[in-house]
Amino acid sequence: MRNAMLIAGPVVLALFAAGPPAVAQTTDTVRLSLNEAVRRAIEQGEEIVSARAQLAQARARVTQATAVGLPQVVTSLTYNRAIRTIFDDLAPPPAADTAQIPDAFDETRTPQERYDTLNELLMQDFMSGLISGLPFGRRNTYLAAVQVAQPLFTGGRISGTRAAARHYEQAAHHQLDEAESEVVLQVRVAYMNALLVTRLQAIARDSRRSADAHYRQVEAFRQAGTSSEFDLLRARVDLENREPLVVRADNAARLALLEVKRLVNLPVEQAVLLTSTLDPSQVVVDEDAIARRLERRPLLLAAREGVAVREAGVRVARGEWFPAVSLVGNLGFQAYPNAVTPPGFSEWRQDWSVALAVSWMPFDGFGRRGRIAEAQAALRDARAQQALVEEGLHIELAAAIGEYRTAQVEIAARRQTVGLAEETLELAQLRFGNGLATQLDVSDAALLLDEARVNEIQALHDLVKALARLERLSGGQVVLLAGEQP
Repeated sequence: MRNAMLIAGPVVLALFAAGPPAVAQTTDTVRLSLNEAVRRAIEQGEEIVSARAQLAQARARVTQATAVGLPQVVTSLTYNRAIRTIFDDLAPPPAADTAQIPDAFDETRTPQERYDTLNELLMQDFMSGLISGLPFGRRNTYLAAVQVAQPLFTGGRISGTRAAARHYEQAAHHQLDEAESEVVLQVRVAYMNALLVTRLQAIARDSRRSADAHYRQVEAFRQAGTSSEFDLLRARVDLENREPLVVRADNAARLALLEVKRLVNLPVEQAVLLTSTLDPSQVVVDEDAIARRLERRPLLLAAREGVAVREAGVRVARGEWFPAVSLVGNLGFQAYPNAVTPPGFSEWRQDWSVALAVSWMPFDGFGRRGRIAEAQAALRDARAQQALVEEGLHIELAAAIGEYRTAQVEIAARRQTVGLAEETLELAQLRFGNGLATQLDVSDAALLLDEARVNEIQALHDLVKALARLERLSGGQVVLLAGEQP
């Protein structure tokens, strides 16, 4: 979908077409077509960079949510150096008294006496060996452990969290599409404004040239004695009045081009030539196609994904009523070397264990109930926001179609007006040359022609803007040249 707007570049919109080869420019001039302007804005626009960063964050959330349901492996290694312990002051167990060994085998003693002596010797030797192998009081201790934990059941909390993360990612995708569509609209409107303002600039300059030519004509008539001083002064005032209009038109054209540079991230000082031209050919808008595509508008899809996120949030909150079951495996290693250096493999003592852990909180002070209520309220809000978006899009669509129809009527009317104003000015100039009209008649006719031309440009501006809004609403190409199939 993100590339759909690029493919639909010729759509402004069908009014824009590649112009004729321009006069050779300097190598420093950037030739910028409408499609190229859109491409540059999509690739380098700050709005798009921000939306892509949000999409990356959403993907990271999916990874984090997935990790919760996978085995968790934790390892640790600890070295402990005992400075002083409670066992330092304890006497070691007495060693076996070897002097009593002969008594254990003295046949002059009774069997019971010999047995007691032998048993005492064995216990002394056993205790001495047992205590010497225990960890109590050891100076150097190494502990290593590996724990593996796998959740088995969480009451739907893990699956709900993963579902919410996936829907959040899809919403971020749609937000990126929406941001790109908005940038496309801004670029197209700015590009169109630059072209239209350039045409207004040409009208202002052409009007000044006409006024200058008429002033020279009146001046020649004055020298020939066929025109009055009043006519000459009026022609001079009319010429001087055109100069501020030209200055304002030049400034407007410069500002419009600066806006295009801003959107496509070109330096202010960079020379730019807009190569696309404005051809107000007859166009046909497929309103049924617009209505169908409106249902796939990224903004609306993002709102629907937002509802799905909240639904998953309710499932996660309700999952807290269920116990959590997990399988835990532990592997431990212990060593008590005499030196500080790590012990060899054979000196480590091992122990293994497997546990089935079940945890459940039957009462948490009504906190769980509050979290469920909060999640349900957020779901209701998301559904209300989705409904508002749908209503707003349909209202905006109706307004854009109305603007388009109005602009079509305005274009036809303004073109007829321009034709009539041109004929009126020609007749006024002809009558003035034959002495049948005054300077006031010529000035009024020229003013009417300027107004008609400006009104035509404004109507064309409204038409192209309405078409751009229609494409923005539907998220694709909706403008067809007359005779084409949708």
